[in-house]
Amino acid sequence: MNMGRKLMTTVLTIIGFTLAASIISMNESYSFDFYILIYLVYATPLIVLIGLPLSILLDYLLSRIQFPNHVLYLSTRILGYACAGVLGMYIYYLVMGAGEAILDFKETLVLTLFGVLAAILFVLIDMGLEVLLKVRRRKI
Repeated sequence: MNMGRKLMTTVLTIIGFTLAASIISMNESYSFDFYILIYLVYATPLIVLIGLPLSILLDYLLSRIQFPNHVLYLSTRILGYACAGVLGMYIYYLVMGAGEAILDFKETLVLTLFGVLAAILFVLIDMGLEVLLKVRRRKI
């Protein structure tokens, strides 16, 4: 596992998620600038403290499995990261002391979907960097 790639993926995910979530959340009451700041402040610790360790764990577990073809591996990896996004948001809810509100589907749905968005962005960026690094190594 390449930790440098994982750290670069983390930084790019924070930037990409902040931009995407700000565009989604932008409305007449609050501007794009406001949401950039809010998502940057709240998403950075979540992605670094929950997303990165879950990514390392998931990649370790997936490396232990023999997949018959590459499409199955990629599908499993993307689905695994989506599940990790859900798990990460529930870890966040527990740390923040959500209590019984964690069981209220309507209350947790939006933030959980943002967790899945961040996780999917993370895996797509990670796969892209993985390919770029392989191509670069071949040229050297």
